Amino acid sequence: MVTEAPFVAVDGVGRSFGEGPTRVVALAEVSVELRGGEFSVIVGASGSGKSTLLNLVGGMDRPSTGSIRVGETEIAALTDRELTRYRRERVGFVFQFYNLIQNLTARENVALAASLVMPGREADDVAGDLLERVGLGHRLDRFPRQLSGGEMQRVAIARALAKRPALLLCDEPSGALDSTTGTQVLAQLQETARTTDTAVVVVTHDRELGAAADRLIRLHDGRVVENRRNDRPATIGGKAGAG
Repeated sequence: MVTEAPFVAVDGVGRSFGEGPTRVVALAEVSVELRGGEFSVIVGASGSGKSTLLNLVGGMDRPSTGSIRVGETEIAALTDRELTRYRRERVGFVFQFYNLIQNLTARENVALAASLVMPGREADDVAGDLLERVGLGHRLDRFPRQLSGGEMQRVAIARALAKRPALLLCDEPSGALDSTTGTQVLAQLQETARTTDTAVVVVTHDRELGAAADRLIRLHDGRVVENRRNDRPATIGGKAGAG
């Protein structure tokens, strides 16, 4: 269920690189709100600022101007050590190219992430449960090289969820997959938002995914040009939902 109060509040955020005539503005005066239990989709062409915004919210970069509040925390004011703790304990990341550890099995990849926030024995149990949840209960002890692209991405989703993050950030999670497998992965992410209090944010070039979003945010040249709530989001791989 989508919470009423914003979990993430981005207020007047700008991000620029360089100085003088070589200065590049990646984001300019961006203000958006993200809520727990919400499947948010950020769309835009290459260079529009999508990944920059994701990196700022995820604590992997700092804004040049503006405020980013996550819960009661102003993350732009955190020290480097505090930002590391924020990323470790509160944020899950899913990237386009999986980033799995090649010499660990699917279960071990997920358990390693879970062990950051819980004891080892519990982490192993959680890893098995999460891989079952994403349809990989029969692949627990396979190494990444023994898995398909879609299976590796589902391991990556399970790994991100293992920390029980309040915020799940996904950068082009279906970009390296065929359309059928990509739909399955995106459906899993949408289901995560619908069944937990996690704020799920997906960055994509695919504007059609906006029909399935609880919130659609479109960026152009570093600015928000569309930000709207969808009361009847479509179910990915299925029929329109009831909102």
